[in-house]
Amino acid sequence: MGKVRYRREVCPASINNRFAIAALLENGMRKIKKFGLVTIAVIVVLVGLWMYHAHGLYKKSYRSEYYYVITVESNSILHDVTIFVPIPLFEEESKIGDQIIAGKTSKPDDWDCSIVETEHGKMLEISVAKITPVLVSEGISANVEVDRDITTKNPVGNEPLLSPEYNLTRSICELPYPEGRVPPVCYEYESRIYADYTASPDATVSIYIELGGENSWWIYGWSSNHYHDRISITFTGEQHGWYIVSGKLVEGEGRYGWI
Repeated sequence: MGKVRYRREVCPASINNRFAIAALLENGMRKIKKFGLVTIAVIVVLVGLWMYHAHGLYKKSYRSEYYYVITVESNSILHDVTIFVPIPLFEEESKIGDQIIAGKTSKPDDWDCSIVETEHGKMLEISVAKITPVLVSEGISANVEVDRDITTKNPVGNEPLLSPEYNLTRSICELPYPEGRVPPVCYEYESRIYADYTASPDATVSIYIELGGENSWWIYGWSSNHYHDRISITFTGEQHGWYIVSGKLVEGEGRYGWI
């Protein structure tokens, strides 16, 4: 007997349904791709507009300035006070010192200031007949704005620093900083302060000096990078002469890059 062969009949409607489904799927994929491309394009445009707007805020708000602060605190009356303190120097010039002498800074009216040559170079001389204890520290505050970027990452040899500055040595930086940023660099050094005044034996006098340079900008919040140079010392009783003080320089602190 011969084998019986069966022929499978394909329904035309079934074929049409398959083609219709395939067409729907292809059409759906095209729409998804189109929607994806449009979405990406919109995102790119929005990001570009935001970057343009943010950069405009950055340029409009960007500023660079130096600040210099001297504070003197005492728990007792000081008489016939003369103090020589380090001033910001760059290439033997002190623009901040010049501002102080010109009376363009904040200081007590009875403080006489001048820039003098000493055995340790140029320093700021402060003379006052009497300093009395006050609730708020007395001192000098100066701010000088400049029309250029301040080299906050590498100020040594490029920016004003407190002078004199002896035996500058890199040290361990214990300042906290955000994860992902390059940590600041710290240095220690020796400087000099001259103090001459009469006071009671138990008088405690603290002198604090800070210089800083900062670049700052605003993009829905302030950001900045800066360096700062600090010196401080505390005396007990009256003083008459030169004293070694410790200083600390910190460079490269803050945010670099405008976004």
